[in-house]
Amino acid sequence: MDSRPIGVFDSGVGGLTVLKRLVEVLPGEDYIYFGDTKRVPYGDRSSKEIKKFAEQIINFMKEKKVKAVVIACNTTCATINKEDYDVILFDVLQAGAQSAAVFTVNKKVGVIGTTRTVESKSYEKNIKNIDKNIEVYQVACPDFVPIIEKGLSNSPVAYQAANKYLVSLKDKNIDTLVLGCTHYPLMAEVIEEIMGENVKLVDPAIKLAYDVKDYLIQQNLLNPQEKGSIQFFVSGDKDNFIKTAELILGEKVDNIYVVNIEKY
Repeated sequence: MDSRPIGVFDSGVGGLTVLKRLVEVLPGEDYIYFGDTKRVPYGDRSSKEIKKFAEQIINFMKEKKVKAVVIACNTTCATINKEDYDVILFDVLQAGAQSAAVFTVNKKVGVIGTTRTVESKSYEKNIKNIDKNIEVYQVACPDFVPIIEKGLSNSPVAYQAANKYLVSLKDKNIDTLVLGCTHYPLMAEVIEEIMGENVKLVDPAIKLAYDVKDYLIQQNLLNPQEKGSIQFFVSGDKDNFIKTAELILGEKVDNIYVVNIEKY
């Protein structure tokens, strides 16, 4: 048994969709959530910048004495080498690739993500490592994160952007679409409407949450309490973050702190 918290981080509010899944599967755990609201979005950043950001955030998490860190940011997962760090890291991208390989029937998978994630071809590599016969079609959707961060997930502007990006995937006869950015489940309704009911949307956070649970059980690291707590940290604006956090988690968020992440 281990009462240390689990660290979860993302470029902004998107990782809250991962946090929600973790809390559903592991309600007794305490969590430290960090959203890099000052430097969001990561999608068009250089790999050098993203590696630096990841190092700062992981150093912050180590200071908080977490027992594991969940990288709830596909762009970061696609950029860093997990072996460079001396902490237990869970990777949302790997979970998404594994889920897609299991769900596809016709072996045609679509992936939507940030420019950096798509350019890295990480999803394609991971999916083909599992099954080389799966065809993977990727589309970068750079407008999605700014739209979601502004709280406009179901607005006309969201529909307009989704139509523009998803049109090419509709011609590929895919039966599975990976939401390759943790922000995107917040636009799932819009994406579902455009892609149609025959395309299964994959939220990588679902498998990820069970991967974390399995690890904690195997290592005897579960927190024995019934209900855990969450502490929120951001690097910049917290007003939009609070609004979205309360919407996603369905509870009041008041224990939120601004941290100077660059000092780490």
